[in-house]
Amino acid sequence: MPRKNYMTINAHETVQQMFDEFVSRRKVQKTVALNDMLEMYMLAKDEDLYMELKRKYLNIESVKQMLSDRDSDSSLESEELFIFIKLSFSYDNHDNEYDGHETMQAYISDEAIRGYTWFSTQALYYGMSQKRVDEYNKAIKSGKKVTLIFAIGEKAGGENDIAYKADVMEIISFKQPETLPSNEYPSLWHGESARIWIKLKNIQEENTLTARLFEVTSTGADLQQVINKSQYHFGYVNLK
Repeated sequence: MPRKNYMTINAHETVQQMFDEFVSRRKVQKTVALNDMLEMYMLAKDEDLYMELKRKYLNIESVKQMLSDRDSDSSLESEELFIFIKLSFSYDNHDNEYDGHETMQAYISDEAIRGYTWFSTQALYYGMSQKRVDEYNKAIKSGKKVTLIFAIGEKAGGENDIAYKADVMEIISFKQPETLPSNEYPSLWHGESARIWIKLKNIQEENTLTARLFEVTSTGADLQQVINKSQYHFGYVNLK
């Protein structure tokens, strides 16, 4: 039985070999390259149909929320700053599946090796704006506490609520997925590419903070409600 979100593509052996070497030399994950290929094919064949389906499957409210976050000029004046991410299933380099808790345990184990680890995400299509990256890194260097809170979706072993938190030490963002030069993150994902990399320490389970205590910074929307509607996967939140 085929696995969800997987497809089999039959291609000429020579084309397969070329593709394997191409992504290897470019240091790009096959899944990233194949996603780009599928999108480009649809766009080239029927742009109007592609845009219609894009609007349908992206969820327009989710897109509005993402754009609000991207364009927000809200200052980082709070005593403690929060960044939010909702975890689903992840897959290692051998396509083994990990739910949200298993993913976080891998990062906790890696942090124990050197006192920190790098967490990566593709949640924002164009990455985090450089202005916001600079603001967060400046705030961290000045001694302000920046916390990354992790919610785990119901389909990924969680309860659609905050389950872990960590201290942010540094943020790096790229417009296109990049591989971190060092291997200072779980070996399960060594070599992966991502647009956003966040250096973390003090990763721990969280039993006090809940989603209903937060609102989305750019819109004031209740975080619990947007999580329940699957409209928010990464962004900036603050305590109500």
